[in-house]
Amino acid sequence: MIDIVEKLNSKFDDKFNYLKLLNSIVLNENNKCCTITFLYPITIEEISKEDKALITQFITEFLALKCDVKIKFKKSFLDKRLILNDIIEFFKTNKPALIPYLNEENFSINQEQLNVKINILLNQDVYSLIDEQGLKNELMKYLNSLYIANFEIIIEENDEVLPDEIDAPDIITLPVGTNRYNVQIIKKVVGGEILPKPEYIKNNKTLKQSVILAGILNNKKQKSYTLKRGARAGEERSLFTFSLKDISGNIDCIYFAAKTYLKDMEALSEGTFVLCLGDIVKDLYGKVVYRIKKLSLANMLAEDISKEIYKEGEYKPVVIPTIIPRNTQENLFDTKPQYDSFILNNEIVVFDIETTGLDPDICEITEIGAVKISHGEIIEQFSSLVKPNSSIPLEVQNLTNITNEMVADAPKIESVIRDFYNWTNGCILSGYNVVGFDMKFIIKAANKVGLKFVNEVIDTMILVKQSTLRVSNYKLSTVVKALNMTLTGAHRAYNDAYATAKVLMEMHKVKKVENK
Repeated sequence: MIDIVEKLNSKFDDKFNYLKLLNSIVLNENNKCCTITFLYPITIEEISKEDKALITQFITEFLALKCDVKIKFKKSFLDKRLILNDIIEFFKTNKPALIPYLNEENFSINQEQLNVKINILLNQDVYSLIDEQGLKNELMKYLNSLYIANFEIIIEENDEVLPDEIDAPDIITLPVGTNRYNVQIIKKVVGGEILPKPEYIKNNKTLKQSVILAGILNNKKQKSYTLKRGARAGEERSLFTFSLKDISGNIDCIYFAAKTYLKDMEALSEGTFVLCLGDIVKDLYGKVVYRIKKLSLANMLAEDISKEIYKEGEYKPVVIPTIIPRNTQENLFDTKPQYDSFILNNEIVVFDIETTGLDPDICEITEIGAVKISHGEIIEQFSSLVKPNSSIPLEVQNLTNITNEMVADAPKIESVIRDFYNWTNGCILSGYNVVGFDMKFIIKAANKVGLKFVNEVIDTMILVKQSTLRVSNYKLSTVVKALNMTLTGAHRAYNDAYATAKVLMEMHKVKKVENK
């Protein structure tokens, strides 16, 4: 890009070297006018009319635009309030993650003639995570584009307050129309009591303070860092990140751990249902995250969960998946098993269906049941009866225990398959004999409403046949028994799906090697 000021000074032997171009050239196509604004320092009283005319004539001829050229001259006043407002605007626009930690008291500005010294205080945790030199350079560039001055920027660590020592209020004022549901608190882990009820994650993706959310905790990671300066210089600190998921969605979370709660946070297991209070902010990279202030172990009271979590005009599902907290799941193993990367690194939906018969061309689905595996834990279930267009044959009723009366008020497959499609998006699909049977019915139902399942499909029965497991036959009930597991309510979709999920996880369990 051509430097207009450089060309101007080259023409007039640096006569106007005190000028600076403010921002960019503004071209208004409506009135065919080009506006250029120059800054000049406070040390110059005024630019003479003759010099203004000289500059305007040169710029007009140099640009050779087919429109009017308007030249403005603006004195670069170094008012502390103006500079402070521009600094805050810089952080809002370029570093929004720091805004929750800043107010005017974080800044001090000293100005003498063209020399401006800016001190910025950041709390210890944030200071330890920022690129100090990079932040200085970005802010310096921004201020130099707005003023003519010699800026000095000093970023310091504030060792007086740690963010996790600032307690959140115990009681939150409820916004009108906020959808909430009941949970039962089991044990406080971080901070005091959390009141009142949690909201749905889906409705909390914009910046907001003092938000109560609940869900399954997953993908917990701990990062250690050292405070660089201040009274606590050299002290080791921990930052925890994890995801929180409820029936409406998920959100990434961060928690700067106080020493008081460090051991409890380290012991907190993935797959646990937790109730949290915190602020929804942007992290240092501009990503929206939930910054935890309080956290408690809790139980979800499924019967109290409202289905009204969708805004007016949005598609409202007929099937709402339910979270399966670990503390209410069947205890599958006495000690936590170790799985391979397939189970740990993928989200897998294991499903089963019941139908009116065996032929997908003429028979229909009467039930879909499924569970979702995430990071080695069964975290959600999807279950719904489906009303077929034809009656269920008596022999099928006897086999599945699904009667015509049971499905009389059930949703149609056109709605259920949409919800199943949305819930399984991005997941691997699995089931028992799923390739030879279940997927044929699923694909047929999806085609009716213009949907296409493109998920990877893994057949658990094939994995069993390829394993070292020796069984008299490969029926699901036989395999489950051989693995010392339990299958209750066979030939009901959810029960079969849950049992199949346990078999799939067993097939991917890391085998211990004995030392000889």
